[in-house]
Amino acid sequence: MTFYNTIDENFDELEKSLAKAKTQELKIMNCFYFCKKPLSPSMVLSLSKLNCPITSIRRAMTNLSNDGLLEKTNDYVEGLYGKQEHLWCLPKKPEVYIQSTIL
Repeated sequence: MTFYNTIDENFDELEKSLAKAKTQELKIMNCFYFCKKPLSPSMVLSLSKLNCPITSIRRAMTNLSNDGLLEKTNDYVEGLYGKQEHLWCLPKKPEVYIQSTIL
């Protein structure tokens, strides 16, 4: 789920909020594809130029991680507010081993 309707929006408002959250997720994924390196939520906010709270970035990154599109690492950097933030990255592709047979 891209947007959590905790404020009981009506159908029209909810539709707009869902579309906005989906756009945020696409912009976030573009940051990772463009940079090709691990990023923190603060780094994504800066790179994406999204006009939203950092909590929206964190929500989107968590959703993307739950969907298998991002991975949260065990590495940290200092965030916007001087606190440590996890770095996130694109998932590593599983290595495929091809077994050859000799005829």
